[in-house]
Amino acid sequence: MIRFLTIILPAFILLLVTAQVQAQPCTCVDVGDIKARMAEANAAIAAYSAEIQKMAEQMQRTREPIPYTPERREKLQGRVQEALNKVSSGRISPTPSIKGENPGGTSNTCQITINLHPSTPACMKESVKRHEEHHQRECMKTLSAGKVLGGIVSGKVDRFERDGAQLMQYAQEEIGGYMTELTFLQSELLRLAQAEECKPKPPPPERRDYSAQPRAPKVP
Repeated sequence: MIRFLTIILPAFILLLVTAQVQAQPCTCVDVGDIKARMAEANAAIAAYSAEIQKMAEQMQRTREPIPYTPERREKLQGRVQEALNKVSSGRISPTPSIKGENPGGTSNTCQITINLHPSTPACMKESVKRHEEHHQRECMKTLSAGKVLGGIVSGKVDRFERDGAQLMQYAQEEIGGYMTELTFLQSELLRLAQAEECKPKPPPPERRDYSAQPRAPKVP
């Protein structure tokens, strides 16, 4: 029994430590990146919200829906990217490892890929991962073998187009992804603000230097 415990306990402790590291990927040095990513997320949310408002006004004016198409998505994403570029601070950010790709993606069969550079901090990787997990959850709601096969036959493999979604639905899902990131980043920012290791060190106690004091004059 004792030998069994000596084998199991170290493994159990290692498992607990590993789980804690995975649950808290952000460290004190990530605070600046967290704030920069939050600014980007808020800018994206504002941009998508403005686009949704324009869509609503157009549909009210024309009395016609605005179906999702890959071409409309590309134009929408271009306008949102312009808003993101305005708040980019030049810090380490969730930039893709290959130019032209998104930091992360969720396939039409709900599989997540993370396209970040290997040097990207774990904190930013986790933020992008949570964004994509939101897309994955939404994707799973409508995924079926019949729909995938039907999309292949019709040539509409994009899941939004395959599902007959509206462009507004795409924008709303993107907002949800950025909101998921903000929830994670805000909680990490609060945790780090309260962490003792992240608080500035107090200055050392003042020590007077008597070596520079004038000496008493010699008595003749």
